[in-house]
Amino acid sequence: MPTTPDPLTRTIETLHGPGFPAALVALLSSWVPFDCAIVLGHGRRPVYLYDNLPDRRELLFERYLTGAHQQDPFLLALRQGLGAGVWTLAEVSRLTGREPDYTHHFYPATGWREELGLLLPVRPDFTLLISLGRLAGRRPVTGAELTKLRRHFALVHALCRQQWGATPPPLPAAPEGEPEMERVRQAVTRTLARLGGPHLTRREREVATLILHGCDTVTIAERLGIGPGTVKNHRKHLYAKLGLASRADLFTLFLGQLITTP
Repeated sequence: MPTTPDPLTRTIETLHGPGFPAALVALLSSWVPFDCAIVLGHGRRPVYLYDNLPDRRELLFERYLTGAHQQDPFLLALRQGLGAGVWTLAEVSRLTGREPDYTHHFYPATGWREELGLLLPVRPDFTLLISLGRLAGRRPVTGAELTKLRRHFALVHALCRQQWGATPPPLPAAPEGEPEMERVRQAVTRTLARLGGPHLTRREREVATLILHGCDTVTIAERLGIGPGTVKNHRKHLYAKLGLASRADLFTLFLGQLITTP
């Protein structure tokens, strides 16, 4: 009778595949238990790679990835030169201070009581942030647990460099099974309807949708009955609101939301 591989073996077996982030999180949780995990890559902007959030996932896609990440203490500390390692929220907050909007509005909505962040540079232009969270009601992380994660950090870093060090990050794994075309169409429609969450106006979301459909400025203007200059203004505003720099960034954000649409 075949035996179930241990978490480390499973993680190694999934190297260079879309199942690696989930296996890596399972490995981390086998050392120190956590309720939630989010794996993001950071270059010019966050790239969604994996999460196992049990609920409130709209906060990740409609608030964090579309603006709140700019106030994340872990990313602020990374920009200020914080090096690779396992860091507590308290440690990075002492370095960066606490942004009032993030601390008092966004973070309490997540339900997380405590957070650890693993900063893992894998390329000169690409660093992973693995956020591990415990929900309210759970006991705090102990010093022994923190020491255990830090003792295994070099192994985790080596695995992540193998996975993401040489090539762009693979797309997040899609749900198992081959969905029918109607299900795909419905998922695309739902994702477009919630793209950008509460940050975008109706017109900005219409412009974003047409950009994702491959339309140029003139075509968008014709379809919406507005001038090309107005289209450019809407595009400039929606990019600024979502922290985007290009059409490619918009596609990356859309794909992350699409793959995780229920």
